Amino acid sequence: MKQLFLPLGLLLAILFSLLLPAGGILLSKNSGINILIFIIFLVSGYQTGARGLPLDKRLFHIFLAAAAISLILAPLLGLLMTKLINFPHSLAMGLIIISAVPPTISSGIVITEVSRGNAVLALFITISLNLLGIFTMPFMLDLCLKAAGPVDIDQIGLLVKMLFFVLLPFAIGKLTRSVSGKSRVSPNWSYVNSGCVILVVYGSLAVSKNEFSGLGVGEYAMILAGVSLLHLLLLTINAQAGKMLCLRPAEHKALVFVASQKTLAIGLAVLANIKYDTGSAIIVCLMFHFFQLFADSLLASYLQKKM
Repeated sequence: MKQLFLPLGLLLAILFSLLLPAGGILLSKNSGINILIFIIFLVSGYQTGARGLPLDKRLFHIFLAAAAISLILAPLLGLLMTKLINFPHSLAMGLIIISAVPPTISSGIVITEVSRGNAVLALFITISLNLLGIFTMPFMLDLCLKAAGPVDIDQIGLLVKMLFFVLLPFAIGKLTRSVSGKSRVSPNWSYVNSGCVILVVYGSLAVSKNEFSGLGVGEYAMILAGVSLLHLLLLTINAQAGKMLCLRPAEHKALVFVASQKTLAIGLAVLANIKYDTGSAIIVCLMFHFFQLFADSLLASYLQKKM
Protein backbone atom coordinates (compact mmCIF):
# COMPACT_ATOMS: atom_id res chain seq x y z
CA MET A 1 0.00 0.00 0.00
CA LYS A 2 2.85 2.39 0.85
CA GLN A 3 4.39 2.01 -2.61
CA LEU A 4 1.02 2.59 -4.32
CA PHE A 5 -0.02 5.64 -2.25
CA LEU A 6 1.90 8.23 -4.29
CA PRO A 7 1.17 6.85 -7.81
CA LEU A 8 -2.54 6.43 -7.06
CA GLY A 9 -2.65 9.84 -5.38
CA LEU A 10 -1.06 11.46 -8.43
CA LEU A 11 -3.65 9.84 -10.69
CA LEU A 12 -6.41 11.24 -8.45
CA ALA A 13 -4.72 14.67 -8.52
CA ILE A 14 -4.85 14.61 -12.32
CA LEU A 15 -8.52 13.56 -12.27
CA PHE A 16 -9.52 16.23 -9.73
CA SER A 17 -7.57 18.94 -11.58
CA LEU A 18 -9.72 18.22 -14.66
CA LEU A 19 -13.08 17.77 -12.92
CA LEU A 20 -12.78 20.02 -9.83
CA PRO A 21 -10.01 22.57 -10.51
CA ALA A 22 -11.34 25.32 -8.20
CA GLY A 23 -9.62 23.99 -5.06
CA GLY A 24 -6.28 23.63 -6.83
CA ILE A 25 -6.52 27.14 -8.29
CA LEU A 26 -7.27 28.53 -4.81
CA LEU A 27 -4.29 26.62 -3.39
CA SER A 28 -1.98 27.86 -6.13
CA LYS A 29 -3.03 31.53 -5.87
CA ASN A 30 -2.49 31.70 -2.10
CA SER A 31 1.15 30.51 -1.93
CA GLY A 32 -0.09 27.02 -1.03
CA ILE A 33 2.32 25.29 -3.41
CA ASN A 34 5.42 26.93 -1.90
CA ILE A 35 4.19 26.14 1.63
CA LEU A 36 3.67 22.48 0.68
CA ILE A 37 7.14 22.29 -0.89
CA PHE A 38 8.63 23.70 2.33
CA ILE A 39 6.80 20.99 4.31
CA ILE A 40 8.03 18.24 1.93
CA PHE A 41 11.69 19.01 2.63
CA LEU A 42 11.08 19.69 6.31
CA VAL A 43 9.70 16.16 6.65
CA SER A 44 12.47 14.76 4.44
CA GLY A 45 15.10 16.24 6.75
CA TYR A 46 13.32 14.86 9.81
CA GLN A 47 13.16 11.38 8.24
CA THR A 48 16.85 11.34 7.37
CA GLY A 49 18.76 9.29 9.91
CA ALA A 50 22.43 9.38 10.83
CA ARG A 51 23.47 6.05 9.34
CA GLY A 52 27.01 6.41 8.11
CA LEU A 53 29.45 5.01 5.55
CA PRO A 54 33.24 4.77 5.77
CA LEU A 55 34.65 7.91 4.14
CA ASP A 56 37.26 6.47 1.78
CA LYS A 57 38.49 6.94 -1.79
CA ARG A 58 36.00 4.37 -3.08
CA LEU A 59 33.03 6.32 -1.71
CA PHE A 60 34.46 9.56 -3.15
CA HIS A 61 34.71 7.97 -6.62
CA ILE A 62 31.10 6.77 -6.43
CA PHE A 63 29.97 10.25 -5.39
CA LEU A 64 31.89 11.91 -8.26
CA ALA A 65 30.44 9.49 -10.83
CA ALA A 66 26.89 9.94 -9.54
CA ALA A 67 27.21 13.74 -9.42
CA ALA A 68 28.69 14.00 -12.91
CA ILE A 69 26.02 11.79 -14.47
CA SER A 70 22.96 12.99 -12.52
CA LEU A 71 23.66 16.70 -12.22
CA ILE A 72 25.82 17.57 -15.26
CA LEU A 73 25.32 14.95 -17.99
CA ALA A 74 21.58 14.35 -17.44
CA PRO A 75 20.41 17.91 -18.28
CA LEU A 76 22.62 17.90 -21.37
CA LEU A 77 21.01 14.61 -22.42
CA GLY A 78 17.58 16.13 -21.71
CA LEU A 79 18.44 19.03 -24.02
CA LEU A 80 19.65 16.58 -26.68
CA MET A 81 16.38 14.62 -26.48
CA THR A 82 14.32 17.78 -27.01
CA LYS A 83 16.32 18.50 -30.17
CA LEU A 84 16.22 14.94 -31.54
CA ILE A 85 12.46 14.54 -30.96
CA ASN A 86 11.73 18.18 -31.85
CA PHE A 87 9.80 19.02 -28.67
CA PRO A 88 7.60 22.14 -28.62
CA HIS A 89 9.04 24.81 -26.33
CA SER A 90 6.86 24.23 -23.24
CA LEU A 91 7.43 20.46 -23.38
CA ALA A 92 11.17 20.97 -23.88
CA MET A 93 11.20 23.14 -20.76
CA GLY A 94 9.62 20.31 -18.77
CA LEU A 95 12.09 17.65 -19.94
CA ILE A 96 15.10 19.88 -19.27
CA ILE A 97 13.85 20.81 -15.79
CA ILE A 98 13.18 17.20 -14.72
CA SER A 99 16.54 16.10 -16.14
CA ALA A 100 18.42 18.81 -14.20
CA VAL A 101 16.97 18.11 -10.74
CA PRO A 102 18.69 15.72 -8.27
CA PRO A 103 17.53 12.15 -7.42
CA THR A 104 14.23 11.26 -5.77
CA ILE A 105 14.07 11.70 -2.01
CA SER A 106 12.77 8.20 -1.22
CA SER A 107 11.84 5.95 -4.14
CA GLY A 108 15.44 5.41 -5.28
CA ILE A 109 16.33 4.11 -1.81
CA VAL A 110 13.22 1.93 -1.62
CA ILE A 111 13.83 0.42 -5.07
CA THR A 112 17.49 -0.21 -4.17
CA GLU A 113 16.31 -2.13 -1.10
CA VAL A 114 13.86 -4.16 -3.23
CA SER A 115 16.70 -5.14 -5.57
CA ARG A 116 18.85 -6.17 -2.54
CA GLY A 117 21.23 -3.30 -3.14
CA ASN A 118 23.17 -1.20 -0.64
CA ALA A 119 20.45 1.02 0.89
CA VAL A 120 22.94 2.92 3.08
CA LEU A 121 24.96 3.89 0.01
CA ALA A 122 21.71 4.81 -1.78
CA LEU A 123 20.83 7.11 1.13
CA PHE A 124 24.28 8.75 0.98
CA ILE A 125 24.06 9.35 -2.79
CA THR A 126 20.51 10.71 -2.46
CA ILE A 127 21.32 13.20 0.30
CA SER A 128 24.65 14.36 -1.14
CA LEU A 129 23.29 14.89 -4.66
CA ASN A 130 20.20 16.71 -3.39
CA LEU A 131 22.39 19.11 -1.40
CA LEU A 132 24.86 19.61 -4.26
CA GLY A 133 22.06 19.83 -6.83
CA ILE A 134 20.66 22.95 -5.19
CA PHE A 135 23.82 24.77 -6.33
CA THR A 136 24.37 23.12 -9.75
CA MET A 137 20.76 23.14 -10.93
CA PRO A 138 20.22 26.91 -11.51
CA PHE A 139 23.32 27.14 -13.71
CA MET A 140 22.65 23.94 -15.69
CA LEU A 141 19.04 25.03 -16.19
CA ASP A 142 20.13 28.44 -17.43
CA LEU A 143 22.59 26.85 -19.88
CA CYS A 144 20.17 24.25 -21.25
CA LEU A 145 17.02 26.38 -21.31
CA LYS A 146 18.83 29.10 -23.25
CA ALA A 147 19.94 26.47 -25.77
CA ALA A 148 16.37 25.14 -26.07
CA GLY A 149 14.67 28.47 -26.69
CA PRO A 150 14.17 32.07 -25.57
CA VAL A 151 14.21 31.40 -21.81
CA ASP A 152 16.48 33.39 -19.54
CA ILE A 153 16.17 32.48 -15.85
CA ASP A 154 17.46 34.40 -12.87
CA GLN A 155 20.16 31.97 -11.69
CA ILE A 156 20.87 33.70 -8.39
CA GLY A 157 17.17 34.25 -7.71
CA LEU A 158 16.42 30.56 -8.34
CA LEU A 159 19.37 29.51 -6.17
CA VAL A 160 18.10 31.68 -3.29
CA LYS A 161 14.61 30.19 -3.63
CA MET A 162 16.01 26.64 -3.67
CA LEU A 163 18.06 27.41 -0.57
CA PHE A 164 14.94 28.72 1.19
CA PHE A 165 12.42 26.11 0.03
CA VAL A 166 14.71 23.03 -0.08
CA LEU A 167 17.92 23.36 1.96
CA LEU A 168 16.56 25.41 4.87
CA PRO A 169 13.56 23.16 5.69
CA PHE A 170 15.72 20.05 5.17
CA ALA A 171 18.29 21.41 7.65
CA ILE A 172 15.56 22.35 10.17
CA GLY A 173 14.05 18.88 9.91
CA LYS A 174 17.45 17.19 10.28
CA LEU A 175 18.32 19.38 13.28
CA THR A 176 14.97 18.58 14.89
CA ARG A 177 15.66 14.86 14.44
CA SER A 178 19.14 15.23 15.96
CA VAL A 179 17.91 17.26 18.96
CA SER A 180 15.08 14.79 19.63
CA GLY A 181 17.62 11.96 19.77
CA LYS A 182 15.28 9.60 17.94
CA SER A 183 17.04 6.74 16.17
CA ARG A 184 13.82 5.90 14.31
CA VAL A 185 10.81 7.92 13.21
CA SER A 186 7.34 6.74 12.28
CA PRO A 187 7.09 5.50 8.68
CA ASN A 188 3.77 7.36 8.49
CA TRP A 189 5.73 10.58 7.86
CA SER A 190 6.18 9.28 4.31
CA TYR A 191 2.43 9.65 3.80
CA VAL A 192 2.69 13.33 4.82
CA ASN A 193 5.41 13.86 2.23
CA SER A 194 3.53 12.01 -0.50
CA GLY A 195 0.31 13.83 0.38
CA CYS A 196 2.04 17.20 -0.05
CA VAL A 197 3.43 16.15 -3.45
CA ILE A 198 -0.07 15.07 -4.52
CA LEU A 199 -1.54 18.43 -3.48
CA VAL A 200 1.24 20.33 -5.29
CA VAL A 201 0.49 18.40 -8.47
CA TYR A 202 -3.25 19.08 -8.04
CA GLY A 203 -2.66 22.82 -7.62
CA SER A 204 -0.17 23.02 -10.49
CA LEU A 205 -2.34 21.09 -12.92
CA ALA A 206 -5.52 22.96 -11.94
CA VAL A 207 -4.07 26.28 -13.10
CA SER A 208 -2.74 24.61 -16.28
CA LYS A 209 -5.95 22.73 -17.09
CA ASN A 210 -6.22 24.10 -20.62
CA GLU A 211 -2.69 23.05 -21.54
CA PHE A 212 -3.23 19.63 -19.94
CA SER A 213 -6.41 18.88 -21.90
CA GLY A 214 -5.16 20.63 -25.01
CA LEU A 215 -2.37 18.16 -25.83
CA GLY A 216 -3.06 15.64 -28.56
CA VAL A 217 -2.22 11.94 -28.77
CA GLY A 218 0.85 12.71 -30.86
CA GLU A 219 2.22 15.10 -28.23
CA TYR A 220 1.66 12.58 -25.43
CA ALA A 221 3.47 9.96 -27.53
CA MET A 222 6.31 12.44 -28.02
CA ILE A 223 6.55 13.03 -24.26
CA LEU A 224 6.52 9.29 -23.52
CA ALA A 225 9.29 8.72 -26.06
CA GLY A 226 11.40 11.51 -24.59
CA VAL A 227 11.07 10.55 -20.93
CA SER A 228 11.52 6.82 -21.54
CA LEU A 229 14.59 7.27 -23.75
CA LEU A 230 16.16 9.69 -21.27
CA HIS A 231 15.62 7.42 -18.25
CA LEU A 232 16.76 4.25 -20.05
CA LEU A 233 19.86 6.08 -21.25
CA LEU A 234 20.66 7.20 -17.68
CA LEU A 235 20.22 3.61 -16.44
CA THR A 236 22.63 2.38 -19.12
CA ILE A 237 25.25 5.06 -18.43
CA ASN A 238 25.14 4.48 -14.67
CA ALA A 239 25.40 0.72 -15.21
CA GLN A 240 28.55 1.24 -17.31
CA ALA A 241 29.97 3.67 -14.73
CA GLY A 242 29.48 1.03 -12.03
CA LYS A 243 31.39 -1.51 -14.12
CA MET A 244 34.25 0.95 -14.71
CA LEU A 245 34.47 1.58 -10.95
CA CYS A 246 34.47 -2.21 -10.31
CA LEU A 247 31.64 -1.84 -7.78
CA ARG A 248 30.27 -4.76 -5.83
CA PRO A 249 26.75 -5.82 -6.95
CA ALA A 250 24.97 -4.15 -4.01
CA GLU A 251 26.87 -0.87 -4.58
CA HIS A 252 26.29 -1.11 -8.32
CA LYS A 253 22.51 -1.28 -7.82
CA ALA A 254 22.53 1.77 -5.52
CA LEU A 255 24.38 3.85 -8.12
CA VAL A 256 22.20 2.70 -11.02
CA PHE A 257 18.83 3.31 -9.36
CA VAL A 258 19.53 6.51 -7.42
CA ALA A 259 21.59 8.38 -10.02
CA SER A 260 19.10 7.53 -12.79
CA GLN A 261 16.00 8.82 -10.99
CA LYS A 262 14.79 12.41 -10.70
CA THR A 263 12.78 14.04 -7.92
CA LEU A 264 9.33 15.30 -8.81
CA ALA A 265 9.25 17.49 -5.68
CA ILE A 266 12.16 19.73 -6.72
CA GLY A 267 10.93 19.75 -10.32
CA LEU A 268 7.64 21.16 -9.06
CA ALA A 269 9.52 23.63 -6.86
CA VAL A 270 11.42 24.93 -9.89
CA LEU A 271 8.23 25.20 -11.96
CA ALA A 272 6.59 27.14 -9.14
CA ASN A 273 9.46 29.60 -8.88
CA ILE A 274 10.40 30.60 -12.41
CA LYS A 275 8.78 33.60 -14.08
CA TYR A 276 7.58 31.88 -17.23
CA ASP A 277 4.36 30.21 -18.29
CA THR A 278 5.38 26.60 -17.67
CA GLY A 279 2.08 25.36 -19.08
CA SER A 280 2.30 21.70 -20.03
CA ALA A 281 5.86 21.35 -18.69
CA ILE A 282 4.45 19.76 -15.53
CA ILE A 283 2.97 16.94 -17.63
CA VAL A 284 6.47 16.00 -18.80
CA CYS A 285 7.69 15.92 -15.18
CA LEU A 286 4.74 13.71 -14.16
CA MET A 287 5.23 11.27 -17.03
CA PHE A 288 8.94 10.98 -16.27
CA HIS A 289 8.07 10.25 -12.63
CA PHE A 290 5.56 7.53 -13.52
CA PHE A 291 7.88 5.94 -16.08
CA GLN A 292 10.87 5.77 -13.73
CA LEU A 293 8.74 4.16 -10.99
CA PHE A 294 7.34 1.58 -13.41
CA ALA A 295 10.61 0.75 -15.20
CA ASP A 296 12.78 0.66 -12.08
CA SER A 297 10.31 -1.45 -10.11
CA LEU A 298 10.36 -4.06 -12.87
CA LEU A 299 14.15 -3.93 -13.07
CA ALA A 300 14.54 -4.20 -9.28
CA SER A 301 12.28 -7.27 -9.18
CA TYR A 302 14.36 -8.88 -11.93
CA LEU A 303 17.66 -8.12 -10.18
CA GLN A 304 16.32 -9.41 -6.86
CA LYS A 305 15.76 -12.83 -8.45
CA LYS A 306 19.01 -12.82 -10.44
CA MET A 307 21.42 -11.77 -7.65
